[in-house]
Amino acid sequence: RRLYKLPHPPTPPSSSSHTTLPSFLAHASRTSLPPTSTTYIGTHYEYTIQSTLRSSALLLHRTGGRSDAGTDLVGTWHLPAHEHPPRVLVQCKALKTKLGPNIVRELEGTFSSAPVGWRGTGVIGMLVSPREATRGVREALTRSRFPLVWCLVGLEGRVRQVLWNERVEGVVGGGLGIGVVYCANEQGDNRDAEARVTWDGEEVPGIDNVVERMEVMQRRWFELWDVGEERWEEVLGVVERLFPFEKPLLYARDGRVSGLSEEERELVRRELKSRST
Repeated sequence: RRLYKLPHPPTPPSSSSHTTLPSFLAHASRTSLPPTSTTYIGTHYEYTIQSTLRSSALLLHRTGGRSDAGTDLVGTWHLPAHEHPPRVLVQCKALKTKLGPNIVRELEGTFSSAPVGWRGTGVIGMLVSPREATRGVREALTRSRFPLVWCLVGLEGRVRQVLWNERVEGVVGGGLGIGVVYCANEQGDNRDAEARVTWDGEEVPGIDNVVERMEVMQRRWFELWDVGEERWEEVLGVVERLFPFEKPLLYARDGRVSGLSEEERELVRRELKSRST
């Protein structure tokens, strides 16, 4: 996170007895939490969304607790060609009742109470629900002055619809799109449609692929400084002091891994050499 300038997610409450879906299920079994309770359904849905949206290049962290200020998940959206991924605030609404425009206003309110690292420009609000967006919700989404995304995701985790307003394109650019794939249902028929996020017409790589790419570029970036792995922390400190905005490049068309010139990189090497003598 430090190397790629990613914000640190809020620390989970010390009283939290679960941080993953398996640990939550164990907690629910241990405490005899009814599966029909709103707490069970809501928490299960949050963990499901955290996992499901990884395939859409979203790296999310559950905030949890009563002091989450209306935000259930925070994270970053690692779309192709974005060296600085947009930050996202996610609300999960696992409700059976029809949702009205008021939930859009509620999502807008999370921007003013967002945790440190998710404030300012370049932040997208995302509302996820198993219910379809009504006409009133779609109109409120369009009118909003905030960049907002609506995701229709079933309780089982299938993404069925994704909508966004023009302000989202102001943050991420114009390459965002949606494709549809048909998955086999329980009867073995390819009739269940699932929405997939695309960029420039191609399905976006899932977050596991993105993390793998980041690890490869991280190693290439550290190799620029001609030091062993035991000095990587020292390298990072020197670079942060001399060039605070430098980070490994993931999508440079010419294959570069650094935005620094050769002269600037030489300054870093000389500083490191002086520290080792």
